[in-house]
Amino acid sequence: TMDDLVRASGLSKGSLYWHFHSKEEVFTALFDSFVAELYGEWDAAAASSDPAIEILQREYEISVKILSEDRTGLLAWSEFLNHPLGRRRMAEVYETARTKLGTIVERGRAEGSLRKGPPADQVAATLVGTLEGLMLQWLVDPAFPLKRQVKTSWEILMGGLRT
Repeated sequence: TMDDLVRASGLSKGSLYWHFHSKEEVFTALFDSFVAELYGEWDAAAASSDPAIEILQREYEISVKILSEDRTGLLAWSEFLNHPLGRRRMAEVYETARTKLGTIVERGRAEGSLRKGPPADQVAATLVGTLEGLMLQWLVDPAFPLKRQVKTSWEILMGGLRT
């Protein structure tokens, strides 16, 4: 509730309502901040002249680092999907992620480090889906060896993509 947010933030109710009219607005602002951080780091990685395969790996690692920093944030993210606005926003995030990753896949194909094969958007969707599946397993099972499994999934995926 907004009262819970007031207590947790230490702000007055008036201050909180000055900036946000509902808890959905608070969550949307937090969500936007999270997405901006993630894509800011992805864009910095993509701006390098490193081989595309290294950029993809860095973006995979960035995602794991940011998503696994706080289980509560990941739980809130999953809760956001229960809201129609949340689903729309997540669809936009997925589309952006696939576009960004697909661009790097095409770059890797052009430089010769990634083989031709399935369309870049399908490769990107597989990368997103694999990572999200690992994060979901870790979310519901704290004993799941996330970092080890991320490394294994990366090796499997790249085994099929490298030239």
